[in-house]
Amino acid sequence: MKLFLYKYMIVIMLALGCIFWSCKNNDPKPNTIEQAIDNIVNPYIVLGADVGILVGTIKGGQKTIYSFGEARMGSKEKMTAQSVLEIASLTKVYTAVALADMQLKGEVNLDDPIENYLPNTVHIPSYEGKKITLRHLANHTSGFPRSPSNADKNAYNEYKDYSEQKMYDFVNGYTLTRAPGTQFEYSAVGYGLLGQILSLKNKSNYEVMITNRILQPLNMTHTSISFTPDQMKNLVQGHNGNSQVESWSQYMQNIVQGAGALISNLDDQLIYLNANMGLTVSPLSDAMSLSHTMTFQHTGIYTDGTGLGWNLFTTEGQHIIWKNGGNGGYNSFMGFNKVTKTGVVILVNSSMNPEIFATDMGFEILKALIEFN
Repeated sequence: MKLFLYKYMIVIMLALGCIFWSCKNNDPKPNTIEQAIDNIVNPYIVLGADVGILVGTIKGGQKTIYSFGEARMGSKEKMTAQSVLEIASLTKVYTAVALADMQLKGEVNLDDPIENYLPNTVHIPSYEGKKITLRHLANHTSGFPRSPSNADKNAYNEYKDYSEQKMYDFVNGYTLTRAPGTQFEYSAVGYGLLGQILSLKNKSNYEVMITNRILQPLNMTHTSISFTPDQMKNLVQGHNGNSQVESWSQYMQNIVQGAGALISNLDDQLIYLNANMGLTVSPLSDAMSLSHTMTFQHTGIYTDGTGLGWNLFTTEGQHIIWKNGGNGGYNSFMGFNKVTKTGVVILVNSSMNPEIFATDMGFEILKALIEFN
């Protein structure tokens, strides 16, 4: 109930912000894509739904950067394309593409039971003989819940210091209530387990695995899990409302890193977007295409189904592939249309505004990019 009222208040704030912004600019109908994006994003800043918002767009191969609000509350300093933020659950589509790459190279099979890849001390639950597979983890149909029951639900970051043993204890004690592959239920714990499986298969930790599989082939040199001195120099403070908050990514153990631990900047995220849109050919092109392929149909907000990690949605004849994310202090969104060659990345340094509003913003920007040909 509290979450509903909170979202309702944010909607009212944004509606008032849109009215205020239109009156202030006296130009409710934008004449350029720059004006359109300004009108879409600024209401989130004007009435305090966000502290700072970075927007990167790709249209016809051209990248454009927009910065709104502040890097730190009260600083008047703008974020830039080199500013480092937590990308939260956008991490999941990196994990999914690594899985797709391993599938194409014959290292794993999407329909392998996950018990094949875990220590024999881990007892994976099944339902009437139906086993959880890699595909089920990747498209959120495993039957695992959003988060593990033995995480600290009262903590600001329930995954802080959440250990491998705690994850295995949760899995060993969990009872499935339905057959895997029959129902979509978003599962961060499932993606943490998937990242762990891929790391074990590569005989490395998650960061080394994702660096070797994804980041190095794409020359993404500013994306990591380690908070190196260079990353710390450019790291943007996260906020919840007007308050500065502690990082989530910094304290995520390897067992949950595949769900949301990556930190990055907008420049690197535009590289990843560009590659997924097929505008650059890379060693991962086929794996990315596989990750965009429908694996489970279901209806949700902006959703007709799920590929591997990605949400798939067709609206007004436009087929959009997208993913959003939210950690304490940060929100994110990436979405694109491969046919119109338009895409957007949004990185936000605050979590007062729920993930869905970054997604609303992203879909509005995608629509504007198509309208302003």
